[in-house]
Amino acid sequence: MPMNASEIGEGIQWPSSTAGLIEYLSSQPLYSLCREQILHACQLIDRCGLRLHLAGIDDAINFLCIKVTQHEETISETAMSAPPGYLARSVRQYGQCDRLTDDQAYAAYIMACAVKALEVLSDWMRDVEQSALPKGIPIPELQWDVYCAHVERQVNEDDRIDALDLYVIHLEPITVLPALRSDELRPLAVSAIREATRRKGGLISGKDRVNEMSERDSALIEKARALMLDGTSRRNVTTEVHRWLTQQIAKPHEQRPAWITFETDKALSRKRVEAILKQHNVLFT
Repeated sequence: MPMNASEIGEGIQWPSSTAGLIEYLSSQPLYSLCREQILHACQLIDRCGLRLHLAGIDDAINFLCIKVTQHEETISETAMSAPPGYLARSVRQYGQCDRLTDDQAYAAYIMACAVKALEVLSDWMRDVEQSALPKGIPIPELQWDVYCAHVERQVNEDDRIDALDLYVIHLEPITVLPALRSDELRPLAVSAIREATRRKGGLISGKDRVNEMSERDSALIEKARALMLDGTSRRNVTTEVHRWLTQQIAKPHEQRPAWITFETDKALSRKRVEAILKQHNVLFT
């Protein structure tokens, strides 16, 4: 079952930790792809919950979390241009808890941001899984590792990058609002954003490498077809293409074809060249 922000908030009972929530999310087939981001968000939620628990307002924490999470976007938008004192006042107002100190109000707000960030990842995992369900095959009949591998193959990297972007957007107010500049939880949000940004950069770089490899493969395929048109037998095509590729890479940088980039700056084995040609039906398997 999917969990939205309010349900995530309802699922947190203080002074207990987010262990149950992590257990639920870790049972999703795509958990390994966003494990670090989930744990960073849960760490923020735990630290906020601890601050509120130590303040002795356990009876109001769950209601407070849900209400502030529901109004987090409104609070964030106004707080960006309002005086620092606005943040705590608005949390008290929307959370309907006048007895909060400023530090406790900040904890409630940071928790709401982390819950919204966590919701993004939960929604992304759910959406990919729902679109990946094999038609006509009951899930219990599939081995779990087989099913996880199947779902992971359906991941659209652009959508995954978008989810990381939204995750960061929800955490960014914690790092930029004047009222939170000296809050002890701010460094945790900075670390979470840095890790998510690094992960996003890796995904983009990976997509770039795939594109570069595709350009290289296209060049190999074009060369193979040209050789075959010139009368080279299929049996000798792989050897000739492999020799040609090695020669192109051995050229000085300024004389190399444009498709030889940093990522393709090494010769492939003859076996790998043959596999590429077979993959694209230049050679028959």
